[in-house]
Amino acid sequence: MSPPRGPTPLRIVLAETLRALDLERPLKAASLEGLWPEVVGQEVAQRTRPGRISRGRLTVLVADSVWLQQLTMLKPRLIEALNRRLGDPLVQDLFFRVETLPPVAIVPLAPPPPPAEPPPQVILDAYLAPVQGLPCESVLARILLRALAR
Repeated sequence: MSPPRGPTPLRIVLAETLRALDLERPLKAASLEGLWPEVVGQEVAQRTRPGRISRGRLTVLVADSVWLQQLTMLKPRLIEALNRRLGDPLVQDLFFRVETLPPVAIVPLAPPPPPAEPPPQVILDAYLAPVQGLPCESVLARILLRALAR
């Protein structure tokens, strides 16, 4: 008999559920709009929008024919970058279509601030909580204090 297992992490349950319902690819396709500026860059993203993806062909709406021509020459690189970012060869082809696009102000995302380091005593208390009152508590506290001082 196998030993009892602990709870399954939510990320694994979610991944298995998406796979079972065959929703992985549609979910990735839906994420294209949010990933678009990151993949193509701010300048291109201001003049283009990802449209519908059907049978591996992504329609890209382009502000004018000059950009359409430029992007056509970059098609293989764009497909590769999109699929790399998606982690799946979802995009097989790009179809560029000129369309009037509303202006979108793309504000570059500021990098998140570094996480605040908790005070050493808080860290120490968290590590010592499972052994509180046991004979090894004081030895472990000294070891941790030395490690935190580095």
